[in-house]
Amino acid sequence: MKILKYLLFFAISTYLIHNITFSQRLEDGIGLGLSFGTAMAKTDVGGYIPKPITRIFSRYHTSGVLALEAGFGFGMVEGKKIGFFSSKIIPIDIRLLLSPFPNSRIRPYFFSGISIMNFNPVDENERKLPRNARGDYSKWMGVIPSGAGIQYFITNNSIVELTGMYALGTKDYLDDRKINDNNDGYFLFGLNVYAFFESGNADSDGDGLKNKDEKQFGTDPNNPDTDGDRLKDGEEVFTYLTNPLKRDTDDDGLTDYDEIFLYRTNPNNADTDGDGLIDGDEIKIYKTDPLIADTDKDGLKDGEEVLTYKTDPLKADTDEDGLTDGEEVLQHKTDPLKKDSDEDGLTDYDEVITHLTDPLNKDTDNGGIPDGKEVEKGKNPNDPTDDVVFIPDVGDKLSLRGINFEFNSARLLPSSEDTLKFVAVGLLANPEIQIEISGHTDNIGSAKSNQLLSLRRAEAVKDYIVSKGVAAARLTTVGYGFTRPIADNGTEDGRARNRRIEFLRIK
Repeated sequence: MKILKYLLFFAISTYLIHNITFSQRLEDGIGLGLSFGTAMAKTDVGGYIPKPITRIFSRYHTSGVLALEAGFGFGMVEGKKIGFFSSKIIPIDIRLLLSPFPNSRIRPYFFSGISIMNFNPVDENERKLPRNARGDYSKWMGVIPSGAGIQYFITNNSIVELTGMYALGTKDYLDDRKINDNNDGYFLFGLNVYAFFESGNADSDGDGLKNKDEKQFGTDPNNPDTDGDRLKDGEEVFTYLTNPLKRDTDDDGLTDYDEIFLYRTNPNNADTDGDGLIDGDEIKIYKTDPLIADTDKDGLKDGEEVLTYKTDPLKADTDEDGLTDGEEVLQHKTDPLKKDSDEDGLTDYDEVITHLTDPLNKDTDNGGIPDGKEVEKGKNPNDPTDDVVFIPDVGDKLSLRGINFEFNSARLLPSSEDTLKFVAVGLLANPEIQIEISGHTDNIGSAKSNQLLSLRRAEAVKDYIVSKGVAAARLTTVGYGFTRPIADNGTEDGRARNRRIEFLRIK
């Protein structure tokens, strides 16, 4: 009969474990459990004989740490040393449980409580022992159970426990003897099976979201920070309105936590300051301020500087010409990456602020001489009447930039006209001068072909100058090919410098 009782208890416990779904942290709910154990009497008779004891109990978990438990049991205690006794015991108790590690899968706990217990000591023939038979005492006594256990979670809410305790009675008649002043009691070692039914307000992981809400949002009810961004799921849902399933809600390269607590950016807006750069790029790549659309306050948004104009978003004047990048782009239309947009020898600032010339036109007055050269010679870059070229002394040479030809051809590029124009102006202003025009090439190709090409180019320059009114007799031409390099023909830059036209004053 006893075996059938134990099998029934085990079948019920197995059903509870496999047919109820629970969460791992025990909080705000009620659990039911069954205990199977061995009781060992500690009485005046001595010589305990291990006997079975079972118990059914219910727990209410006020938090993950504390729980209240109530239960009743049925078992036997026996001893056989100084005589013999046997007693059925029926304890009814209330206990307080303390679990110091509420979030681990394996966790210890401690308990203590109060109990009343019915007992009935008999002999080997199940006859009441003498004092029991005379009615010398009540067969109810108070008991103080204290002990510890360890829990293991089979599923989120299905638990097995190993437990041990000592139950100290308030009387000395459990074995019907009173030899000394030590009250009787018993040790118990057992196995508990336990299932937890959480309430609708349960928050198993303490993250501020009820378990039923976590199911709705798809978060882990046993992990307070499902996405690992260092924000609790409840904070994400109710406070910051972020996605508790994504570390980086707005996909800007920053975790939600970093946005809120480190950078003060908006975790729901990839571009907090609306400058065209996502917050993560601003912080990690460009080092700009994700809270200020124009970090360097130059009049251009950081996104415009980085993506459109290629300027430095941390430097108001990228090319250091004296004008902010915004002034160059929005007001003067100059190149914020070049100090001298029109390459006339004057910085954009000097043209705009100092000389009032056009920073986009190298010869503002169209007189034939670049603005920088006019300023250098003390001329007025806004007055075309004073545009005369600098005239070298007899025997001196000028190698002017800006005289260019089509590839492997003597055809002048249109861009060459500006330079040749002011050469013609200078010669017209100084009719006594005679000039030798020499052509030079790099070393690509044969010596003969390069000598002919350099001569043809010199003659093309002469033809242009003559077309502007200069007498042909004042100009001679010569082609030197690659025989007189001024730079290393082994580099592209050197070859470019060697391809040139020189003007030598011969009279």
